[in-house]
Amino acid sequence: MSLLELKNVSYTYGAGTPFEITAIKNINLTIEKGSFVGIIGHTGSGKSTLVQHFNALLKPTEGQVLLNGEDINRSKHSAHEARFKVGLCFQYPEYQLFETTVYKDIAFGPTNMGLSEEEIKARVLEAAEFVGLTDELLNKSPFELSGGEKRRAAIAGIIAMRPEVLVLDEPTAGLDPSGRKKILSMICEYREKTDSTVIIVSHSMEDVAAIADKIIVMNKGQVYKYADVHEIFAHSGELASLGLEVPPVTNIFLKLKEMGLNIRTDIYTKDQAEKELLRYLQKEGIAW
Repeated sequence: MSLLELKNVSYTYGAGTPFEITAIKNINLTIEKGSFVGIIGHTGSGKSTLVQHFNALLKPTEGQVLLNGEDINRSKHSAHEARFKVGLCFQYPEYQLFETTVYKDIAFGPTNMGLSEEEIKARVLEAAEFVGLTDELLNKSPFELSGGEKRRAAIAGIIAMRPEVLVLDEPTAGLDPSGRKKILSMICEYREKTDSTVIIVSHSMEDVAAIADKIIVMNKGQVYKYADVHEIFAHSGELASLGLEVPPVTNIFLKLKEMGLNIRTDIYTKDQAEKELLRYLQKEGIAW
C-alpha cells in the first residue's frame, strides 16, 4: 500500500533571482508502507533536498507530496502534522541537541505534540531503550556523551514521536566503524520491532546494500533508478560511471569482468562473492 508519494516534484532554490538553482526536477516516487528504502547519489545529486520534501520542511516549487493520499502542503496545519508523521533526522543531528538533559532532549518532540507527562515519559524510555541509552545517561547533559551516544540520543528524539516514516540523512557520517555498526544495527532492530517505513540517505552503498530492500539512485537532481537492491547492483557498472563508490567487493567483480572473466557483477556481499567464485571455478573446472 502506498504511504508516501511524490508527483512531478521539482524544487528551485532562489527562484526568480540570478542565483536560482533547480535542485530536484520532476520527481515521481511511490514508497510503500513498511518498506526500507535507501537513497544514494553523488554530492549535489539532490538527496537531502528530496527528503526535506517528505515532511514539508521544503514545499515543492512544482508538484505534490502525498502522505496516505493527502497533500501535506495543502495547509499550514497539514504541514505541521506531517512533521510528526514523517520524522526527519538530519546529518550530524547531535549538533541540534540543546536541552539540559538527554531525557529533556528526547522529550522535546512528544512535548510539542501536546501529550501528557505520563505518555511523554513512556515514549522517552521506549525510544532510549531502542537506541541503547541507559537511565543513567538520560539524566546527563547531552554534551557529556560520546559522539556515538549523541547521535543515538538525537535519533531517539525522532523515534519518540512514533512517526509513520523515519527518515535518516547520513546517520553514520563521521562515526568510526564500531559506531557505524551500532547505528545501523539499531535502525534495523527498530524497523523489525515496529514495522515502520524507514528511509536512509547514505553516501555508502555498502551500508545501504546491507540493510535496505529498495534503493533510489539520484543523479543531477533526478531519479536515475528506483528498484530492489539486487536489480540496482545488476547495473553496478553504470553506478560506478556516475561517480558512485560501489562496495569494494562489487568493484573487485567489475575488475574481474574487465579482465575477461565470465562472472557476475551484481555482487555486493561477501557471501554472494564466495558463491559466485565457487560457481565460476566449478564451471571452469578449476580445483578449489
